[in-house]
Amino acid sequence: MKDLPPHTAAFADPDLAAQIQATPAAIDTLFQAYLGRPAKEAAQRALKERRASVADVERELRGSEEFRRKARLLRDHDRSQYDGAMLYIAPARVVFCPIAKVANASVKDWALRLVGDGRPEPGMSHYWLDSGQSRMQARHWAFAARDRVDHAPDWVSVALLRDPVDRLVSCYCDKFGRNRMQDSVLHHTRPVYAFFAGGDDPDREMIERGLSFRQLCFYINATAREVQDSHWAAQWSYLQNRRWDWLFALEKIESFENFLRDRLPEELRDIRLGLTNAAQKARGRPSRNLADALPGEWMGARTPPYEAFLTDDIRGFIGDYYALDARLHAQALAES
Repeated sequence: MKDLPPHTAAFADPDLAAQIQATPAAIDTLFQAYLGRPAKEAAQRALKERRASVADVERELRGSEEFRRKARLLRDHDRSQYDGAMLYIAPARVVFCPIAKVANASVKDWALRLVGDGRPEPGMSHYWLDSGQSRMQARHWAFAARDRVDHAPDWVSVALLRDPVDRLVSCYCDKFGRNRMQDSVLHHTRPVYAFFAGGDDPDREMIERGLSFRQLCFYINATAREVQDSHWAAQWSYLQNRRWDWLFALEKIESFENFLRDRLPEELRDIRLGLTNAAQKARGRPSRNLADALPGEWMGARTPPYEAFLTDDIRGFIGDYYALDARLHAQALAES
């Protein structure tokens, strides 16, 4: 796979990219943001001699006694694992929250196309963004740069939300069904198999056999929220650390697309959102309940109707565990 040259995002000063060596101007900017004053000559000299990166300078400033005494608070800190993944879609002046199993890959692919970043193949957006090949993710920028966006009156924060029942069943069918043998998927699911293997690493036979939807629900119910993988972690956990101007529902994704397109320059409005990685579901009512069925019993050309995996007790569990997600999704439906 050939790496592309890093994309220069329009929303921030390129000198504030987190991993580059801090220039004297960037150091002064960071000191001003954190301490309300420029850097002294000795500090500039020491940081230059050490070839400190922008991230290094920020880390030292946040740990300094002066900052702890009179900190100028910045809005955007990585309080959770999801904060660094926020997408800055500069042409639309939008901060977007990508939530796993909520058209995540599709929106990322679209965002990359909007800023002109080529892709060797659809679906590689996670790699381009996580690795910094395209610096659209918050984690690739100084907190000071992100704080400027949060204060900018012409930027908005938006998110897409999904019905929590559909999202969890979709996750199960994808990660524990048709794609369960892929190494990239096992990175997410291995702890669940290990839970049912008494803590041991699962062998190939166990993964081939698979788990039932009920077992996934049991694992989620029996373990702490903090250890849940991003694909079935509650959607509210992605949203908890900032204000949101607009929430959109996946069922009305065209409203989300139209909202962003209206904010784009005229020459970019013909670049449309396309849904990728969407599984084909069977139509009609399920012929039997599959809550306790293993993947080999239900996998076929089409995914069974999601209702087939539900029972009264499973619906009750999802309704309690993801109760806040349901409220947020209802709000998003009303606002979309």
